[in-house]
Amino acid sequence: MLKRSKLSLIAVMCVALLSLQPSLALAQGPSPDKYLPEGADMVVQLNLNQLMGSTLLQKGIPLVVKKYGEDVMNMVSNFVPDDNAKKMMQDLAPELKNKVTEEAVSQMMTMAKGFVKEFVFSANMKEEVNGAPQIVMSLGIPVLTAATVDQFLPLIQGSGQMDVKTHEVDGVTVYEMKPNTAPAAFFMAVPEDGIMVMSITKDILVKTLKSKGKAKVDPKLAELLSQRKNSYTLFVASLAPKNKADELKHFVANLTIDKDINGSAMMVCVDADKAKEHAKEANETFESAVATIVGFADDHPELKPISEALKKVKAEVNGSTINMKLSIKGDDIINAMKASK
Repeated sequence: MLKRSKLSLIAVMCVALLSLQPSLALAQGPSPDKYLPEGADMVVQLNLNQLMGSTLLQKGIPLVVKKYGEDVMNMVSNFVPDDNAKKMMQDLAPELKNKVTEEAVSQMMTMAKGFVKEFVFSANMKEEVNGAPQIVMSLGIPVLTAATVDQFLPLIQGSGQMDVKTHEVDGVTVYEMKPNTAPAAFFMAVPEDGIMVMSITKDILVKTLKSKGKAKVDPKLAELLSQRKNSYTLFVASLAPKNKADELKHFVANLTIDKDINGSAMMVCVDADKAKEHAKEANETFESAVATIVGFADDHPELKPISEALKKVKAEVNGSTINMKLSIKGDDIINAMKASK
């Protein structure tokens, strides 16, 4: 997993790229989902373009800010060491409810929709390279080019916060980036305009780049990936981990946040007995995972639709297959938030 400092750097670079190339803000760009490690057996895809078009978010964010924004901003300001920045945040806090309107949120989401398209996390967990799991992360950023990344290298190196080295691989520059506060470097490349590919080791990234987006994945995973729809916000497909191959076959799940929230998950086990066993585990794990969310929602009337929906989620068994479904009406959430004092 990338450290916070690494993610922050990437975010800063992305924002800077947008400011340099505003005319490209609504470009679509290529999809990053073709940059997978050889033999990939797990893929997680976050469709940021779709999420930024969610009417539920457009309506809900201003209501959340109106109810919680001032308190959260004041709380966060207590952790800011700079007195000027702290005062600025405290002065802004009471005005958030007036500034974060549906129109403002809609404009910001429209801009973001064209800027960051998609994030893909993929892995080959069964085969390691030099002792490291084959993990590859890729981002679809339509405004990104290798030339603009090069423009920022002197700024990054001059900051004294990160050591940057470059390596050439088949005409593509691989950036080895090591923050001073991190124990190890991470590796990044822009193999084509609009795509950033990252990995925790150089060998894995180079191997992915050399496949030029044509890496062979497990046939069953390829079949699962064909189930993905552009309307999904989140899509996950995975084969069984090697230590669970005698119990599980594969797992696939999706979540859509649009005007409503809908999701489903399906796990296929080796037989009906294993399905019953894992369904029981799934229910216990899910109840434990959402207990805090449900407890918080039970104390806040505006979150009642979420609490009630989560309580209804149960794993159901049909032969060797386990299914779970989630459905929350967006209007129920919005109306509950509006009615809350």
